[in-house]
Amino acid sequence: MPTATAPSRPLDKEVRSPASGAATGRLRRMGQGLALPIAAMPAAGLLLRLGQDDLIGRFDSWHRVAAMLSAAGGAVLDFLPLLFAAGIALGTARGRSVADAAGPVLAALISYLVMARVVLVWQPLDEDAGTTGMAPSRWPYGALTGILAGLLAVAVWRWAVDQRRLPAFVGYAVILVCALGCGALLGFVYPWVDQALTGFAEAISSNAVLGGGLFGFVNRALIPIGLHQIPNTLVWFVAGQCGGGTTGDIPCFFAHDPQAGLFMSGFFPVAIFGLPAAALAMWHSTPRDRKATGSLLLSGALLSAAFGITEPLELSFAFTAFRLYCVHAVLTGLSLAITNFFGVHAGFVFSAGLLDLGFNWSISTRPALLLVVGAVYAVIYYVLFRFAISRFDLATPGRTPRANEPAGEPS
Repeated sequence: MPTATAPSRPLDKEVRSPASGAATGRLRRMGQGLALPIAAMPAAGLLLRLGQDDLIGRFDSWHRVAAMLSAAGGAVLDFLPLLFAAGIALGTARGRSVADAAGPVLAALISYLVMARVVLVWQPLDEDAGTTGMAPSRWPYGALTGILAGLLAVAVWRWAVDQRRLPAFVGYAVILVCALGCGALLGFVYPWVDQALTGFAEAISSNAVLGGGLFGFVNRALIPIGLHQIPNTLVWFVAGQCGGGTTGDIPCFFAHDPQAGLFMSGFFPVAIFGLPAAALAMWHSTPRDRKATGSLLLSGALLSAAFGITEPLELSFAFTAFRLYCVHAVLTGLSLAITNFFGVHAGFVFSAGLLDLGFNWSISTRPALLLVVGAVYAVIYYVLFRFAISRFDLATPGRTPRANEPAGEPS
């Protein structure tokens, strides 16, 4: 990791091409756009869970209330492809006025509707199997259609309206034609794409330890640059099927698929136990300003444990103690590998915190093992963080140099 005095920092700016920087920026905005609809899922998942038969739905007098709760929560998951299309457009339109952003968003919705319907011409739903009333999230390609439609709409809108200054109605017409052509292509190649995605999911499921561990590492490694939502969307909402057209690890988990949760279970020990223990180690390693540092770390630890919101803690040391963050990414991958090895299947609609674990405990498989793994992880995180911070003098919260001190002297 380059230090404040390393001569490589200006060299990095010279070597890094503008094209690669722009591409990374676009991917980051794409990830931020995907995060917008995902942010609506905690409330939706909570309503869906409360309305199920093992909670409010088990009371006959509350049957209608349970049905309404399930319908309200299910609406977000059912129309997730449409929300992804709008999220892509909104994420790439940041910095624009509301009026300027409205055009791409509407274009993304139109693009999705046209593309999804054209795909159905090539791959119609089966009336005999009772699939004609399935929600869009269970149509061919599922959430992937919304992502592709949003990317197509944003690209065409920028080319036609933003760059060439064509009227909006011309932009919509071009998008409609492009979505029609793209939908026809997607419909034609669907059997091969579906076979590839199914093979990918089966390959990972057949070696869940290695596949889950690799995903856990990649997920944490991409958080500092904001690109983690891209692989998340693929494995959590697109890859793998569990019957009835349901795809993705999260929807399949809430469809009570006993094999779902391969890409979620291992995050619970890290978020609930590991990172709070790391926060304690960072606080104990603070030589001064312990009260202010403790308040910062305590709030981050509570967010991580209760709600699974890990970014405040992770970003507090990801850039200043990069080697330590690499250790955290490896430990996260190992956690997913370990939980998959022991056959633990737990899931969430938002993140791997105590709230999701408690609500979904009854539909999880061997969830008590998460507490055992978590307790071990708390010790591992505390010992490793405490040792690494002291041994290598890492700049974790409360240890950054004061303005009047040399850069190499610990604070």
